[in-house]
Amino acid sequence: MNPYIEDLLAQPSALRDLLRKYPRSALENLHQDLKSGKFDRIIVTGMGSSLNAAYPAVIQLCDQPVPVQYVNAAELLHFMDKMVSSRTLLWLNSQSGRSAELVHLLDHLTTRKPVSILSFVNDETSPMVSRADVCLFIHAGPEATVSTKTHVNMLAANLLAAEQFTHGDLETVFGDLLTAADTMETYLSEWQARIDELDVLLDEFHLLFILGRGSSMSAVWNGSLINKEAAKSSFEGMNSADFRHGPLELVSPGFAAMIFAGSPLTSELNRNLGLEIISHGGRVLWVDSNPDPELPTLLLPKTSDLIRPLIEILPLQMLTLVMAKRKGLQAGQFRYVGKVTDRE
Repeated sequence: MNPYIEDLLAQPSALRDLLRKYPRSALENLHQDLKSGKFDRIIVTGMGSSLNAAYPAVIQLCDQPVPVQYVNAAELLHFMDKMVSSRTLLWLNSQSGRSAELVHLLDHLTTRKPVSILSFVNDETSPMVSRADVCLFIHAGPEATVSTKTHVNMLAANLLAAEQFTHGDLETVFGDLLTAADTMETYLSEWQARIDELDVLLDEFHLLFILGRGSSMSAVWNGSLINKEAAKSSFEGMNSADFRHGPLELVSPGFAAMIFAGSPLTSELNRNLGLEIISHGGRVLWVDSNPDPELPTLLLPKTSDLIRPLIEILPLQMLTLVMAKRKGLQAGQFRYVGKVTDRE
């Protein structure tokens, strides 16, 4: 089997492995430092899939008392380094632990050190391990090419850490994540049928946008990324609200949008956008756990809000297989980049 597809199908097992090995006590000292006022901010950074995976945790971290800043590591390194203070908790995501921007950032900050560094990596031999005050391994195992298992496990590990820093209800989160692993396994057990269904629902289009809000943005951004990598298909991932600020002008026959219903807080806003796109001659594929009476719906399994981003990435992974098949490509095969981006 294609190694990329093997990695896709191994995601539930990798998630269970993380949950078995997650060190519940590893963040106790950092949590106490947070409660005692040692930190004046938390800066969450990374690149690519690893940064995308952090976004649901960033939203959750907003429930704790200090500001949270979510910044691309290259921008933080070259233009925003003054954001880092002697009271910063620097939260680093890098599945390889070798991404050029993060390694260079740590080199650069030797004269402007944050008070604590928390890193999340998959490679236990990477240089970021020894340079962190606390390093949490995501236990995704070897991965052939495009980020699949590492994205899911990075997202889950970040959520667990965010829960420890906010509400502290780890048992509920562990239970939800185990449910997510089972749900993913059921969904992926019929992966070929999922591809066929999505292929039919999408039909033909010349322009596709992936839209959502809130924690769904993790899947929106990462779905856009992996379709570029795995299927050489340039689909733009965008916040639904941003889409109204200009890109709505792109809608015409041949335009298609995959819109994630997402959180109940904003799902009606997303739905209204879908109806408007249809009224202007575009097509919409509504992604939700309930069928919509007016929008063609790609059904997802019902989940809690917390674990929904782990499930939302699955149809976008299936989209890579649809598009690779349409183009006659082997999905997930790199042409110009490698698994690790070790230069800027």
